[in-house]
Amino acid sequence: MKSKFKQISSIVLICIILVLTACSSNSGSTDEIQIGLSTAMTGNFPLAGERTKQGVELAVKEINANGGVNGKKIKLVIEDDQNTQTTAVNVVTKLVNSGVVAVIGPHTSGNVAAVSDIYKNAKIPFITGGASPKLTALGNPYLFRARPSDTISGKVAATYAVETLGAKKVGISFNNNDFGTGGRDVIKATLEQLGIPYVEAGHNSGDKDLTGQLMQLKSAGVDLIISWTDDAEVALTSRQLYELNIKVPVIASAGVVMDQVLNLVEPEYVENWYSVTDFVSSNSRQEVVDFVKNFNDEYGIDPELYASTYYSAMYVLADAIERASETTPEKIREALTKTSELSLPEGVYTADANGDMLHESIIVQIKSKKSVVLDIVRLGD
Repeated sequence: MKSKFKQISSIVLICIILVLTACSSNSGSTDEIQIGLSTAMTGNFPLAGERTKQGVELAVKEINANGGVNGKKIKLVIEDDQNTQTTAVNVVTKLVNSGVVAVIGPHTSGNVAAVSDIYKNAKIPFITGGASPKLTALGNPYLFRARPSDTISGKVAATYAVETLGAKKVGISFNNNDFGTGGRDVIKATLEQLGIPYVEAGHNSGDKDLTGQLMQLKSAGVDLIISWTDDAEVALTSRQLYELNIKVPVIASAGVVMDQVLNLVEPEYVENWYSVTDFVSSNSRQEVVDFVKNFNDEYGIDPELYASTYYSAMYVLADAIERASETTPEKIREALTKTSELSLPEGVYTADANGDMLHESIIVQIKSKKSVVLDIVRLGD
């Protein structure tokens, strides 16, 4: 009888051990730090998602090769948000319940707004490249931004248009989504402060013809156009401006300098266009030169803005984890707020009171589909 009892006890003990082992496995190894990544691997944004993933994975590879963070290796948990709000909500819900201590993404401002409360309620910090000023208004202490808000970029574009290019009447071509309207509002406010009249013309994502909007700007007699829209609409704008023979200087948002846009247009469509961006591979800063070489060695192509943004975001996160007293979401969030003078390919990162990692804006001009750096604006100075 005793023998049978011992046998049953042994079986129960083994089962308990197996259950505990499984639970430990599900929560991640104590030698690993789990970081989530929400990016659009499919949907209407796949190349941007691929570059995002490549940038983050390269950073993780480098960090782990150098001993990890505080002796622990980083493990990425990657989910495809398809660049839709519904999928982003599902993906982020899954990530915050998977044992991650922080998340990178999603990217677009509309998706960030859709998932913001999920992160806030779960008390998980996340870093995004979404640039809409509306994200600041969310007041989410767990939201950090790896790119300048359009509060900054839009102001830089409008100021450059007037003070450097001498614009007297500006046309604003913008997307009606969060990104486009956020940029438009900042551009308008800056032009009003500078006493410059403007005409605005909006369009929607997926539009196939912007003739009406662009002719509205031409008829109004604008002498410069600021275009603030997404990748596909940047390409469409450039082609139709060329076809309509609207010959005025154009300052575009950051998408125009990226290969996924430039590959959609003929060189003459965007020749001499200007852009306000955070990153171009032609920048001569040593951090950029090293990053471009390492990225090219790894993937056989030069990096662009999405790759550099999220490569830098991973390093910002690793820096915060290293400085945090504990590897917990709350301590990492606190450390992120204290990020200061961290030198990366997109500049020197310092967190402001809104969670924006201020670094620099670059003003470039496109020549034969190549970006020539004209000026660098250090943010926060």
